[in-house]
Amino acid sequence: MNEHFTGYHKARLDAGYSRFRLLCVSLAMSAAMLMSAFLAGNTAIKKEWQFASEARV
Repeated sequence: MNEHFTGYHKARLDAGYSRFRLLCVSLAMSAAMLMSAFLAGNTAIKKEWQFASEARV
């Protein structure tokens, strides 16, 4: 009977660990997506400003 509980707790721990890893990976992926989107937007804005300032000259 004791082995059953040990296996049960081990399975629960493994499930919690894999869920934690999945959470970390998804957080890292979304952070990378946000950073790349921000950088792309920042570059586009800089190009717009550069174009506008050149057009004024």
